[in-house]
Amino acid sequence: CIARTVSENGFSVVYDTAGSLFDALSARRFSREAEEGRQARDTARRYLGCDLLILDDLGTEFPSQYVNAALYNIVNTRMLAGKPTIISTNLSMQELEQRYSQRFASRLAGYYGMLEFLGTDVRFLRAQQYS
Repeated sequence: CIARTVSENGFSVVYDTAGSLFDALSARRFSREAEEGRQARDTARRYLGCDLLILDDLGTEFPSQYVNAALYNIVNTRMLAGKPTIISTNLSMQELEQRYSQRFASRLAGYYGMLEFLGTDVRFLRAQQYS
């Protein structure tokens, strides 16, 4: 709903899962082809340059030093540019700090508002209905 409203008002929105984002960045980043190197820069610009980035399911991607560095770069660059980013995760702040870094968790805690959604997972409810 947020993405649709933002885009209907003429702003660019990129919605992606954490796994897809980091797969796209790393696949192109570590390629030896010149064309794919250009694509890597274009991919990074897409995530850094959009008016609103929605990053879904943070914490489900394969952990690595590259992922940690890329995540910090995306969040920090967007934060410094004053560009909004929405991040959804099932991880607590403590788990984010352990998985990524204290420096990253500090950026989130200091810059982002946190909303906690409580209740039964709608996917779980749907699965119960059909079983």
